[in-house]
Amino acid sequence: MTTAPLSADLIADENARRQSALKDEYDSLGRSLQRRAVDIDKIKRRVAAFSVAVPSWGAGRGGTRFAKFPIPGEPTNIHEKLEDCAVVQQLSRSTPRVSPHFPWDCVSDYVGLREEASALGLGFDAVNSNTFQDQVGQKESYRNGSLAATDEAVREQAIAHNIDCIEIGKKLGSTAITVWIGDGTNLPGQQDLGASLDRYLDSAASIYAALPEAWRMLLEHKMFEPAFYSTVVQDWGTSILAAQQLGPKARCLVDLGHHAPNVNIEQIVARLHRFGL
Repeated sequence: MTTAPLSADLIADENARRQSALKDEYDSLGRSLQRRAVDIDKIKRRVAAFSVAVPSWGAGRGGTRFAKFPIPGEPTNIHEKLEDCAVVQQLSRSTPRVSPHFPWDCVSDYVGLREEASALGLGFDAVNSNTFQDQVGQKESYRNGSLAATDEAVREQAIAHNIDCIEIGKKLGSTAITVWIGDGTNLPGQQDLGASLDRYLDSAASIYAALPEAWRMLLEHKMFEPAFYSTVVQDWGTSILAAQQLGPKARCLVDLGHHAPNVNIEQIVARLHRFGL
């Protein structure tokens, strides 16, 4: 049984108040498109079939490695985040899944968390790992890198965390893991740029080997930040090369804010789509 945060009557009443204006604008758009031989009903069906996942950290005001300024009513844990995501889904009807982030969203009972999400009309999408931020009680530090770190113990810890995220995802009904690392350098000569990529690929291969049969591994790139001179997986070129080397379960994840100014992101997505990545 679904327990929605907002009552259906409230949504229906609010929609009814705006129905007349919406119909007028929709009909006008339909006539405009028809003059160009475009079928609005066909577009409507495609839009209705479209859905996206809401990142759990998007339910709050943000803040990861930087200062955070909470506001009243902001969710403080994954349970409250799910309630907020359920409201978004109720109002938009296009966000039926949540993408959780670990260890930010860790709980003691993931089966129970999946049931809780289901009761709110939600499911889970890709799980996200965090090897760009040290956690309380963490044995090794990521200050000098994670999956591409020169220290093998650090790399092994980062690999283990990602595999733990996969195990959590299996309990949540997820079928993908997103991997983003902040590994990089702040000045020329600080690290061998080729060797650091090799270490990343070796670590990523260990994570890839732990993927269940129907899972995908989403490789996320970012030009800079937190490093200022170089980032190990800095653009879609490195990302696609890594995905091709890892295997058919690997894909490239494009974050709209992880590119240089004036980069044509639409073209990048088109190129990746052309090669199924």
